Amino acid sequence: MLTNDELQRLRRYVDLVPYMSEELRDKLLETIRKLKVAEAQSIVPQSAVQAMVDCVDDKLMADIVKDLRSGVPSPSGLLKAEPIVRGSGWQEPPRAERSNE
Repeated sequence: MLTNDELQRLRRYVDLVPYMSEELRDKLLETIRKLKVAEAQSIVPQSAVQAMVDCVDDKLMADIVKDLRSGVPSPSGLLKAEPIVRGSGWQEPPRAERSNE
């Protein structure tokens, strides 16, 4: 995991990309890729990643990515929910207090 100082330094390097030579840009991109891989490995153990890869085949993953490329779909709503009516929950509505007469 990168410290805040390291993240700030990396952000400054990224800001300088338009002024870099192609060779320096390639090195920076490769460094960022390595950092992303290292960060991903520190978050999820490789055994867990392998278990997820074994469960979902490449064709299914490609289909999911293809579906989401056009944007997030709206909910299909298999169960049509009725609008929520205020005061229709489990709690009883408040009662008017009675005075002792």
